[in-house]
Amino acid sequence: MRHVVLIAAAAAAAAAVLPLSAASAAISVGTFLTRADALKAQGIGAMLSPEFAALRDEAKAATRQLRAEDEARRAAGKRPIACVPEGSSVGIMKMLDGLNALSPAEKKQPLKDGYARVLAKRYPCG
Repeated sequence: MRHVVLIAAAAAAAAAVLPLSAASAAISVGTFLTRADALKAQGIGAMLSPEFAALRDEAKAATRQLRAEDEARRAAGKRPIACVPEGSSVGIMKMLDGLNALSPAEKKQPLKDGYARVLAKRYPCG
């Protein structure tokens, strides 16, 4: 059951992995992880919590931001943020593990920047 909640809470992260909203622009990686941990502690009931929906929306927004930034980089002829193989995705657990592995300084950064760091480490471009 705990994994179900973790997966559900991290679904937001998965959506955000390679998948913007002004609301999420300010959320840090650390805040996201703290909120996700609080949801995990609620067990299966976390999926019914309004906080779950809010966290999912934060993750989706961060993902849209990251995608838009990556598309702009590519359009400008700059190197992409990460080179994720076509058809691949980072699983929820791997994304949360990657976010948790960031340094304390990196956890102070916006969630989309944390996602970018995780993706760049996992799928470097060259």
